[in-house]
Formats: sequence, C-alpha cells, structure tokens
Amino acid sequence: MRLSGEPGIRLPRGRRPRSLDDALLPLINIVFLLMVFFLFVGRLGGERGTARAPVSQSREAEAVAASPQQLELLPDGRLQIGSERFGEAELAGRIGDWQGRSVDLRSSADAPAERVLRVLGVLRAGGVGEVRLLTVRARS
Repeated sequence: MRLSGEPGIRLPRGRRPRSLDDALLPLINIVFLLMVFFLFVGRLGGERGTARAPVSQSREAEAVAASPQQLELLPDGRLQIGSERFGEAELAGRIGDWQGRSVDLRSSADAPAERVLRVLGVLRAGGVGEVRLLTVRARS
C-alpha cells in the first residue's frame, strides 16, 4: 500500500516534441542546394555549341521582320511603295521578298472593292503572311 507522501514511479522525461519548422529545415536546405547546383550546371551546359548572332544584328533583323511593309493603293489605280509608283501588273514582281511578312495596304474608303480584292489576291499568291487594310477618308 502506498502512502500519500511516498513518491510513485518516476518516468524519465521525453524529448520535447520538435516543431514542424525544425523538421522541414534540412529538406529546405537540400532543395536550395539542388536548385543552385542545377542552375550552375545549366549555365555551363547552355553555352556549349550555340552560335548567337551579335545583339545589334539580331535586333535589326527582328525590327525589319516586325515592321509591316507599306503598300498604298492610289486613287488613280496605281500602287505605291515608299516613293515608287507602279501599276497593278508590276506588283507580283515587287513582292518576291515579302513571303511571311505582314503588309499594311492603305486605300481610300471610296476605292472599288474589285481593285482591293485583286491586290489582296496578288499578295496572297506572293506568300504574304498577314495583310491589314487601312482605309483613308476620301477627300471632299
């Protein structure tokens, strides 16, 4: 029989339960080390065997490809590129290097639809990628 003053069985105190942060810290360290390792290896491996154009040349090429070619359908029936004026029959010969590029076709609002459609057909046959039709108000 036990008396009230006698000590009972003493169990050793267990370790304090670890917090979730303490348990995740080694995992976080490993993830960051792996990330740094792969970034370093990727940077070294990416430079081998790749030829890059100088920045100025590649930017110039992008600017030329991005800017649409300007073509104007004049009221007298002729076409204009820059300051050059020519007839519809000459258009196919002048658009040889426009394949895949975009073209801005500027025309007056009162231009006959048949003329605009003929020019669009020539542009399509020449391999032009995209045509934007820009209409200009007719002068009154």
